[in-house]
Amino acid sequence: MTRELLSAEDARILALESGTVRGHTCKVVVIDGERSADQFRTHIEERLDAMPHLMRRLDPAGGAPAWDDDPSFSLDRHVIDRGPLDDDGLHRLVCTAMETPLERDRPLWAMDVASPLTGGRSALVWRIHHAVADGITAMRMARELLLEAIAEQEPPARQPDSARRAPDRPPRVRASGLRRAARIPRTLRRELGQRAIRSPLDRQVGPRREVAFVDTSLDELRRIGHAAPEQRATVNDVALSAVSAGLRVWLDQLGAPADGLRAKVPVSLHQPGEAAAANRDSFMMVDLPLDHDDPVERLTAVTRETRERKQRHDAETLDAFFRDVSHLSRSLKRHADHWAMSPRVFTLNVSNVPGPRGPQSVLGAPLLELHSIAEIAHHHALRVAIVSAAGRVSFGLCADPDAIDRLDLIAEGIRQEIEALGSRSG
Repeated sequence: MTRELLSAEDARILALESGTVRGHTCKVVVIDGERSADQFRTHIEERLDAMPHLMRRLDPAGGAPAWDDDPSFSLDRHVIDRGPLDDDGLHRLVCTAMETPLERDRPLWAMDVASPLTGGRSALVWRIHHAVADGITAMRMARELLLEAIAEQEPPARQPDSARRAPDRPPRVRASGLRRAARIPRTLRRELGQRAIRSPLDRQVGPRREVAFVDTSLDELRRIGHAAPEQRATVNDVALSAVSAGLRVWLDQLGAPADGLRAKVPVSLHQPGEAAAANRDSFMMVDLPLDHDDPVERLTAVTRETRERKQRHDAETLDAFFRDVSHLSRSLKRHADHWAMSPRVFTLNVSNVPGPRGPQSVLGAPLLELHSIAEIAHHHALRVAIVSAAGRVSFGLCADPDAIDRLDLIAEGIRQEIEALGSRSG
């Protein structure tokens, strides 16, 4: 392959990395069986040709950021044996993985293999730089490199209501340029003109990381959504409502105001069958209903708001706006990006990526858990990454423990909200 410049979006993401903010995301894969690092290397080596970007590094020549082949690529440098661990050791390994930057002199990914775990399980902790893959692209890579359907044929995948269309991607807009332009001022006021209040999450973050997970049934979230009053809620609506409740529990413990918090919800713009692309998404903002006391009222408020943003095609309009601005002026684009990342616009990022629906295996061992973790940012000291696979949904929470004490309170609040909504939905 020849030298390839990073896309403008990938280069922007690469530049966000700093001394205390890492640029990678992380997938934690837990399987029912003992598998060695050598077995993972052999398995991955057979599939790497389908993922050539995993054998490319940043061009060390400097200048505009570009990918180039790594002449000394070796899986021994990327798939690391961490030996046997207990559950506490695995937790520490994941935290360390989120704290440790990927080395720039090699392809920007790494896998730590922990085996055996308690109960004869194994875990794979896979870091991959966000400049290499967004959530949808990383899930495609996971399916190519690791996951295999247990059944001979996976059931036909229903369009997920959590990450590609609803709420993340509205139907494709074929409006004229004039109609799109007419929408921009209203969209900017709705998405970027409203202000989030100053919150305890608005902190300059340090290098330490803490993680927590909440695991639940995908069918249960669907059932809750279908039983919602007035209108059906999506899985992502239920998830956002649960995150709101978790934050409220934590804020109540702090004695902080429980209102005025906004979530940035990434919206995938990947098209089925398109050529592989690292980052292709937009976003919408959702005011989290922390001021509502009732779980069903919280869910109803979220559903109404996400439905409005989808009906008005806010995510695609924002995508068009930022692309148009980039063509007009680099300086103006930098200012627009800076504003869109400001804590005055949103409080935390909550993403949701769908994975394969049917039972999965890795190296012939059944998949037990799949978790996703995404990096925090300055003045956004909490990040929530939601992923679904094999009938389960995982909420992955990542935070700076020096900015957010008792991350477990947020996780427990999410769990309790799902239980409360489940009992109310019959």
